[in-house]
Amino acid sequence: MLVAGQVAISIVLLIGAGLFLRTLHNLKTQDVGYNPNHLTLMRVDPISAGYRGDEVGRVCKNILDRIASLPGVHAATFSENGLFYGPESGTMIEVEGFNASSDKDKQARFDQVGPGYFTRVGIPLLRGRDLTERDGADTPRVAVINETMAQFYFPGGNPVGQHIGTRVGSQQFQLEIVGVARDAQDHGLWWKPMRRFYVSFFQPIDGITTVNFEIRTVGNPSSVAAMLRREVQAVDRNLMILGIRDLKSLMDQTLVQEHLIARLSAFFGLLAVTLAAIGLYGVMAYEVTQRTSEIGLRMALGAQRSAVLKLVLKKGMRLTLLGVTLGLLGALALTRVIRSQLYEVSATDSLLLVLVALFACWIPARRATRVDPVVALRYE
Repeated sequence: MLVAGQVAISIVLLIGAGLFLRTLHNLKTQDVGYNPNHLTLMRVDPISAGYRGDEVGRVCKNILDRIASLPGVHAATFSENGLFYGPESGTMIEVEGFNASSDKDKQARFDQVGPGYFTRVGIPLLRGRDLTERDGADTPRVAVINETMAQFYFPGGNPVGQHIGTRVGSQQFQLEIVGVARDAQDHGLWWKPMRRFYVSFFQPIDGITTVNFEIRTVGNPSSVAAMLRREVQAVDRNLMILGIRDLKSLMDQTLVQEHLIARLSAFFGLLAVTLAAIGLYGVMAYEVTQRTSEIGLRMALGAQRSAVLKLVLKKGMRLTLLGVTLGLLGALALTRVIRSQLYEVSATDSLLLVLVALFACWIPARRATRVDPVVALRYE
């Protein structure tokens, strides 16, 4: 029963480890809406250098023109909130033709982005057009909304040409929707896509605090870091660069806790399997020793080696299957939250433990088949 208990605990730990590893794998390999490889984020603070109002947009456009022409840079743009490397912005909105049932229906996130943002980052446009340099202070205000926002406010319809009203501080803004972009993860891998709209950086609806440049490179993102610093300093030595990071490392940084839990659970799961195998081996080896005379007598009376092997394995596997059953029941009882995901790993984990147990039983069983009947009977 002690061995069966060890096996049961091992099953619970293995299922937990498998689910955590599966979760980590799913988070790291999920489709974020664009290609995160070869993408560098450079965060710049124009405010501390003395830039205000329209001057922020002009200096950012100057920096953009310089870094876009660098060797190894495939495309570049900028935004206020960035990708996994900046703040989040939200506001209340009024959507043309939509009657909100609560204030929650009026909530939306937003970002203020540079020219060609969607094309250069790699976020597909489902309808309409991208934001451009022509969307400036002297033209009507425009916005691009994401897929989730389009489906919520315009189910089955075409949002392009419709209008959004929003108030930020004491200012009221009216925005015309000119495009619909695919949903993109930009601040967290756990979050479901939220309603989000994007306005032109040259038509800001909120004060700019910091600017994140998104630079897509041909090769290793770290290879352009020195050149990026040089170009920013060439524009203005007072401009402060708050950091240069590649997007993949920023995404991994959001999963530090998941990495730790997956590693610890995998370690304890494998440790439990090892201890269960050792315990099962010890019990079966002891039983074979105790039954040496019986095995010798069986073989003297004509029992085949395969029959003796089956005799020992049968008892060991009976203990194992009992432990597996108890372990699966324990996992189902103790993990309601992950019950719907157990099918992804439970069968594999149980099979692994059964194979380990089979090997642990096979060693003493094989030793039993080598018992010399004459020696065993003389001993008796």
